[in-house]
Amino acid sequence: MTKEEFTAKWNNMLEAQRKLDERIIQGNGLTYADLYNSGRYQHALLDELGELNHELKANWCWWKKTQAPVNREKVLEEFVDCLHFVLSWQLASAIITRDRYQSSEVAWKAYESHCSCSPVDVAVHIKGEQFMKEEYRIPPVAELICLMNHLNFTIDEVYRAYIQKNKRNHERQDEGY
Repeated sequence: MTKEEFTAKWNNMLEAQRKLDERIIQGNGLTYADLYNSGRYQHALLDELGELNHELKANWCWWKKTQAPVNREKVLEEFVDCLHFVLSWQLASAIITRDRYQSSEVAWKAYESHCSCSPVDVAVHIKGEQFMKEEYRIPPVAELICLMNHLNFTIDEVYRAYIQKNKRNHERQDEGY
């Protein structure tokens, strides 16, 4: 995977997320500032990380002999749900702070470094009262890519699953979700 290929996929996901976000934000009478300043992105991401962690339960639940094995497709689906909120958070951050933070560059560096972290590591980065402090308000883009690496997903797998879920999220909006 070249940097250009990776960046193209990342930027395509950001653009798809922007279109979905604008639809949801306008449909609910909100603004990016409402969501960004309230910590809702962090709360939503923590919730999705919990769902992802639950899908990985067979990897860490040593006391339950009847624990179902990890289902890679369900894990990918939950990871993509996390990705939706990180992309949304990134878009809001760029608009609200007028920051030149380049998430595609951060994501590429994390991808290229082959870093690895668990859902718990990402949650620790954003949890508690710390996330309202300015230094913690940068979306955890690198951490999410490290999580993708930890889960052994490729950017191609993630991209395909993201585009599919984004389409489903638009359908849900059509249905009054």
